[in-house]
Amino acid sequence: MTNYELLLEINGKLKENIESLYTSGKMDDLNKCISFANDFNMWLSCCGDFSEYILIKEAQTECINSIYLCAQGFYKEAITTLRQFLEHTLFAVMLSTNDYKYRLWKAGKIDMSWTQMMDRENGIFSVQFIQTYANDIDEIRSMELLVIAKDIYRECSEFVHGNYVRLAMLPDYITYNEKMTDQFIKCFRSIKYVICMALFIRFRETLNNPEILRKLEPLIFDNIGMLPEIQLLYNRGDFRDE
Repeated sequence: MTNYELLLEINGKLKENIESLYTSGKMDDLNKCISFANDFNMWLSCCGDFSEYILIKEAQTECINSIYLCAQGFYKEAITTLRQFLEHTLFAVMLSTNDYKYRLWKAGKIDMSWTQMMDRENGIFSVQFIQTYANDIDEIRSMELLVIAKDIYRECSEFVHGNYVRLAMLPDYITYNEKMTDQFIKCFRSIKYVICMALFIRFRETLNNPEILRKLEPLIFDNIGMLPEIQLLYNRGDFRDE
């Protein structure tokens, strides 16, 4: 078999995996992930210059690529890319609050630090950060978000760094695997919640614009709308009366 023929065989296997995904009934769950990729882009369109950050453009690509990789049966690669989506988005949120650090990063003088992003005192989910940018969000969200973000980051990292239990979950040679599809979807759900909360907190002021608030209403309710703080925001008299 030539290399060309091998590549064609692999391509045929990827098509089979997508067909297996469809017949298994998991396509509906993956469709929700694809819908979130569109939601993410819409939310970014309301965040001004933030949407032009190179980190954010890369995060948009990582989000959709992770879904495609999962559909084709590249589960480890899908979860690795999903972790990058989380890291790059949250790092962009952090840099958007500090022009000095942003310039240092552009100059190659500082690197992304998950530890700094998750710092309980000064990170993007610290009480101080939340109260500075979104003082109508309950302080209890700080600990909740830190726990969820750290847990899902660790879970994804176990695939990245070769944890035995995680590697043992992976199928042989690009084979469709329902359990790994469920694993990816589970990780995706947690990450989309963390990212939506990060955007909501950081760009809370944009939602004082009734037009933007209305535009993002379906997106916000689909992803974080069960929180009491969100319910109160959308039930305000000045919003409903318009």
